[in-house]
Amino acid sequence: MAANVENIKCACGNCQCVFPIDQAFVKNGKAYCCEACTNSHTSGDICPQCQSVCGCAN
Repeated sequence: MAANVENIKCACGNCQCVFPIDQAFVKNGKAYCCEACTNSHTSGDICPQCQSVCGCAN
């Protein structure tokens, strides 16, 4: 029996976003919900999905 994963949690710090895997931003083998999370909020960008700067920005 094969598992079918459709949604995944963002790999960014404390981000609580869960999103469809086919919409992931992938970097270094990890799946993120948005470009801001993918780039570790280096510019202080806010995660548009949860409307907050996730824990990895601190």
